[in-house]
Amino acid sequence: MTDSKTSLKPLQPTLYELAEDGHTLNFFFAQCGACGGLSFPANAPGCMHCGSPLSEAQRVTRPGGGELLEFVTLHVSLVPGMAAPSIAGDIRIAPGIVEEGVMAVGDETELRHCMTVRAIAEMKSEEGVYACRFVPVKEGAAQ
Repeated sequence: MTDSKTSLKPLQPTLYELAEDGHTLNFFFAQCGACGGLSFPANAPGCMHCGSPLSEAQRVTRPGGGELLEFVTLHVSLVPGMAAPSIAGDIRIAPGIVEEGVMAVGDETELRHCMTVRAIAEMKSEEGVYACRFVPVKEGAAQ
């Protein structure tokens, strides 16, 4: 499915969509009817918190981003098409949910543990898709 804000498709359409600003991403979560907790991705079979089935769960869209917990420079490509070196980080995207993401920065000096990061679209026009990357949120900048 092509996003209405671009002719490109999300690389992972079950995980995110382009936000209204055409630059940042929104993430898709499932909200458990039993405990109210959020699970990611939205199509997860069971709640990450209580284990209840999510077949009837409400889908929730939230701005993509979170808190950068750890990061490391990868000097080899872990997946086809991934540039090396790349910086990968563990990001808390919601309470109790930590996901790995690729950081869109020049080097580790631009990052700090526990800093706020935002998910942005990395346009890959030649492939017809946009991918999820994370960038630091500048202190004092609008969220």
